[in-house]
Amino acid sequence: MSFENLSIGRLIIHEVFARGADRALVQPTYGNQLLVLPQDARDALQARITNALGKSSHGVEMTIRESGADSTWHRAKEIVEAQGNDAQFVNISQNIASKLAVAQANRTIPGGIVVVIEGTCGNPAKSFMCVIKAEPHGGFTKRQAGGHLTLEYIKELILTPQAKLYKIGAFLRQDPAAATPQEPTTGWRAFLFDDLITQGNKLAAAQYFYESFLGLEFPSNSAFQTKQFHALTKDFIRNANVDSEKKIDLLNALTTYLKTDQAATIQVDVFSQNYLGDAALQDAYTAYMGQKSFPNTAIHKDLSEVQSQLRLRKLTFGHDIKLTAPADQFENYVRIESIDGDADEHGNVPKWTKITVRDHIRDQE
Repeated sequence: MSFENLSIGRLIIHEVFARGADRALVQPTYGNQLLVLPQDARDALQARITNALGKSSHGVEMTIRESGADSTWHRAKEIVEAQGNDAQFVNISQNIASKLAVAQANRTIPGGIVVVIEGTCGNPAKSFMCVIKAEPHGGFTKRQAGGHLTLEYIKELILTPQAKLYKIGAFLRQDPAAATPQEPTTGWRAFLFDDLITQGNKLAAAQYFYESFLGLEFPSNSAFQTKQFHALTKDFIRNANVDSEKKIDLLNALTTYLKTDQAATIQVDVFSQNYLGDAALQDAYTAYMGQKSFPNTAIHKDLSEVQSQLRLRKLTFGHDIKLTAPADQFENYVRIESIDGDADEHGNVPKWTKITVRDHIRDQE
C-alpha cells in the first residue's frame, strides 16, 4: 500500500505518561480542540507519515485482531464515519489516548504525545485514521502555553530529522462495502510503523503498542513466515558458539536452502538436519526457534519479502573494510580463512582474515 497523496483532514494532540512508582495509571492530559498546523508543518507531517508507512523498512502491514466496541479499530471506524462532527472526533480521540495509557502497563514504557489524525490517502482517495506516539528524548524541553503543548514543541518532537522515537498505527478503509456483520473488518487494512523494527526483524516492535493498544498482530502468511525464518536463523548463526569460518559456511547454507533448494516448503528440522551437522548445534537451533515461537511444521516457501536480502552476501571488517558478492557466487568463488597475524610488542598474536577470490581483478576505483 502506498500512502502517497496523503492529506490530513483533522488532527488533535494528547499526552500520555509513564506509570507511577506503584505502577498506578497516570491520567493523560487531553486536548480539547483541533490543532491547526501551518502549511509547512502540515506538509512535513504528511511526508513523514507517507515515508514511514509506505516506504520505510520499519513499517509493515498488520492483521486486525480486535474488532469489539472498545477496540482501536472500532474507534478508527467511528472517526472515519464522523465526518463533519468535530466534537465526536475530539471525544473519540480522547478515548484512544486513554486506551494507550492503559496499554502502557510497564513502568519502563515512556510517556509521550499522542497525535490522532483523520484524513485520506491514495488515488482514488481512501479514508484513514492514524495514531502517532512520539517519545521525547533527553534533548527535548517540554514547552506549554496555557496548559497546552506549544506548536514548536510538537514540531520538534515529530518533524525534525532528530525525531526518531515514534510509532504509528494506521487504519485504512479500503472498501466500505466489503464488511459484513460476521467480518466487520473486511475492507479495512492496518499498518504499523515502529522505530524498533529493523530490516528483517519485525519481531522487535513494541508489543504493548501494536497488540495491547492497536489490537493488531503480525500476519500469519507464508511470505512473513519465510522472512521470519530467515531472520531468526541468521541471528542464531551469528550468535552460535562456532568459529567465523563455520558461521560463513552456515550463512551460505541458509541462502542455499532458501534460494537454491527446489522444495516448496521450509522447515526448522529439515534445515537443522541437512545443514547444521553437529548434533549439539542442531538441538540448540531447534530450541532457539521454539523459544521464538516459530512453528516446527512445514511452511510454504515465499521469497517475495527476502529476495533483496538473498541477493548479496556482505562481510564487514574493522577499519570500514567491506566485502560484497552475489550470494549465489559466494560459496564457489570466495574462500574465507582465519589465520594468525603478526605478534605485537607484547607477543599477542591477533586473528586476521585471509580472503581468496577465484578470479583476477577486473576493475578498481
